[in-house]
Amino acid sequence: MIAILIYFLTLPIQPRSFSLVSLGCPKNLVDSEQYVFALQRTGLEFRTEVADSELVVLNTCGFLRSARDEARGYIRVLIDLKKQGTIRRIAVRGCMPTIENIERLAVEFPDVDEWFGIPATSEHSASRHLLTKKHVAYLRIADGCSRRCAFCTIPKIRGNFRSVPEETILQEAQRLAESGTKELVVIAQETTFWGSDLYGKPKLAALLRKLDEIDSIRWIRLMYAYPQYVEDELIDLLAAGGKLLPYIDIPLQHANDDILRQMNRRVTTSETEGLLEKLRTRIPHLVLRTSFIVGFPGETDAMFHELLRFVERWKFERAGVFRFEAEQGTPAAGFTPKVPAKAIDRRYEQLYKLCEKHSVAWANRQKGKIVEVQIDGNPVDEFERKESQLFIGRTVADAPDIDSRVYVTGQPGQQLASGSLIECEILETAGCDLVGVAV
Repeated sequence: MIAILIYFLTLPIQPRSFSLVSLGCPKNLVDSEQYVFALQRTGLEFRTEVADSELVVLNTCGFLRSARDEARGYIRVLIDLKKQGTIRRIAVRGCMPTIENIERLAVEFPDVDEWFGIPATSEHSASRHLLTKKHVAYLRIADGCSRRCAFCTIPKIRGNFRSVPEETILQEAQRLAESGTKELVVIAQETTFWGSDLYGKPKLAALLRKLDEIDSIRWIRLMYAYPQYVEDELIDLLAAGGKLLPYIDIPLQHANDDILRQMNRRVTTSETEGLLEKLRTRIPHLVLRTSFIVGFPGETDAMFHELLRFVERWKFERAGVFRFEAEQGTPAAGFTPKVPAKAIDRRYEQLYKLCEKHSVAWANRQKGKIVEVQIDGNPVDEFERKESQLFIGRTVADAPDIDSRVYVTGQPGQQLASGSLIECEILETAGCDLVGVAV
């Protein structure tokens, strides 16, 4: 970060304004927020619209080939704007230039002015310009990963797992709370491993208890939990009914032991099912989010159907489904036998529909209930209404941007402030989304 700032400060002609486009996951968004803050400190004016800026910074995702293809599409759009004279400079940073060769990228896109990768260091800046809504913020408690799953490029991009010290995390959370944050979304490459490099063992539950003591924080949401380290103390905390929501995201990837072994996941299906049984039994109103990969090398029809039966049994309220992509430099890229592309597409559609069925079923069970909804805003742009009484919100079951929404109709003349927590009667569903009225 420091090297990049020095570079901009030494440019012969300083840009006066900049905007930033952030691609990829919430962990990348935190990088973007830190970067915006740092550039503002140099005197540059931050603008939300690309067309109003002299410099545009594109913070890329590089986790999958499809993500890098998306970044290339954005780069081409920015280059067109530069040729039209709308913007003056383009800087591309983040995961894509870290995992790909910057020299080759510079040849591919000669109109990009600067390329910057991600240094895998233990430094952590708590100073950020939030790009989320004021009442929601991501709290990154670690970076990097040491697990070495066979399909994953994260260690190559971000380096080994590094916990942010507890004092730094609590200071950052307190500052976020003082600035108006009501919901903390706790993230890392692997949240449940937090503290292992600092204290010799994971200590996430102890950290969450201290976050719970911050007065003005209302919701704490836990993402990216690895199944091996979801321990009893953490389950007790999830079940306690405090600020830590009865919501947990545990990416499982598959349910066949041979595939899990090939993936280097270090957990068996039996162990996972034991954990899921414990979670379902001990945590009232639990919402489970997970993710799966289909088409991993060696996955047979029988293995895939084992995955289908697993999903049918556990009926996850939220799930993401991904096609396997052979990423260069990962062990899985060389695994055989390869699954044909048509078979991968067919399995993707089948699993996606099954996961969607369970999400829709959960939504239908909410009809007639009165639930708490956190208002995220008024979708005037979405519905082109000048005086809209329709608002968008989320329940405890909905992580920002990746889960479902609640469409709330206010009472006549009622304005529901962004960040407010209201009671809402659920009247109908729209797929996985809920539709209700403020009460």
